Amino acid sequence: MEKKLLARYPLGNPHRVWRQDNLLLNIASAGPMGLEIKNAWTMEKTRRAVKTCMDAGFNMIGTLWGSPEIVTEIVRTAERLGGNVLYQNLKRFGGMGHKHIFCEKNDLQGAIRDTECWRSIKGYCLWDEPILEEHLHETHCMIELCEKERPDVLPYTVANPSYNSRCRWEDGAYAPYIDRFLDIINPAQMSFDYYPIGRPEYDPALQLDHSTMWCDLETVRRAAQKHSVPFWFAYQGQRFPWHKIYYTFHFDMARAMAYAGILHGAKGLECYTEFNGFVDPATGGCGAFYEEQKRLNGELLALGNTLMALTCLRVIHDDTLLPECPYMEGLRTSMEESELLEGGLTPRISVSEHSDAYGNRYLMVLNRDYDQTAHLELKLKQPSRVYEVSKKDGEQHLCYDDAKSLPILLQPGDLALYRIQPADEAPFTVEYYLEKAKAAPSC
Repeated sequence: MEKKLLARYPLGNPHRVWRQDNLLLNIASAGPMGLEIKNAWTMEKTRRAVKTCMDAGFNMIGTLWGSPEIVTEIVRTAERLGGNVLYQNLKRFGGMGHKHIFCEKNDLQGAIRDTECWRSIKGYCLWDEPILEEHLHETHCMIELCEKERPDVLPYTVANPSYNSRCRWEDGAYAPYIDRFLDIINPAQMSFDYYPIGRPEYDPALQLDHSTMWCDLETVRRAAQKHSVPFWFAYQGQRFPWHKIYYTFHFDMARAMAYAGILHGAKGLECYTEFNGFVDPATGGCGAFYEEQKRLNGELLALGNTLMALTCLRVIHDDTLLPECPYMEGLRTSMEESELLEGGLTPRISVSEHSDAYGNRYLMVLNRDYDQTAHLELKLKQPSRVYEVSKKDGEQHLCYDDAKSLPILLQPGDLALYRIQPADEAPFTVEYYLEKAKAAPSC
């Protein structure tokens, strides 16, 4: 069977310098969070944790909410081990939301110049969820400065799409926060987070089906696509101590959230933990979810080359997701709009349709149920040749030669990726390669 080698190109805001070559898997922080933590034993645990994160398959190491001493230890260790760091120093620049500003003076320029010797620093975390108008404009200026000082690194910021429904102009007219975020900041990439499990509105019986996480995912997907910026999604990787509702957290919950981001076309994922989950907080070594996290990261990296070549066209859910939720108004896509499928969807199943620059069509199928295995069969609109993209090596394998339907078995929280080809065409597989020397062809 013929294998077609097709070029894919780096992604990025056409108005910004930074470009993303590959799927990014980031850990929020390799060290404990807390601006005053800096004792010798914690430093030792942090050094171990950096190696644990890299061994688990993360290709970016965050420094979120770390003290300057912990952050420096993460950078030094990553430098020694050949890792990449997303650098933050809240004592010198940036802030959180509309009320947490930790530095007396924004000294981003000085911080960049003081750290430019570290090859491991691949990005600067500038502001986490700027909301106030003044902070949006300040973040824009920080990105401009970062591009001038270090055009080779990512000027990173995080949005808060949940603020969308509360954001209004002074004259009372509705003004979506995400549009203002993108228009004012003009970021290099679009990142946001959502950590639903254990919050007061979380109902274990309903799992994630009534979470407004899905509203945020679709809102950001559409907005980022409109502005031609790649988007990242940060998912919950552990039980959080500040969540008051008791529940048992297991890793298939994290898997379902991570794959929900991929379903919507995310080009980067961040696992948010507070020095817990797959990291042992007592030692910095392998924690309870280490093997499962490593397996998930391995699957994502295997799919990553294909994922980076795709554009998400639409996401479709079954009727059990957010029924009658006002925040989903205008965000739903019906099965009638599908170009690949017809009929209905099994409860707790979501699908999305994607295309590459050459017109090849892909289908993602997600089992939102993180407790039960899903057995389903999707009806195809036309007889099709179906290839599954392997989560072991990223290769495309022919499943069906002339299929009118697609039977699927999905483990709890799992996702499958298929290429769908008309059955009357000659069979071929696809492999993508990164082309950096030329510009992407115009669509």
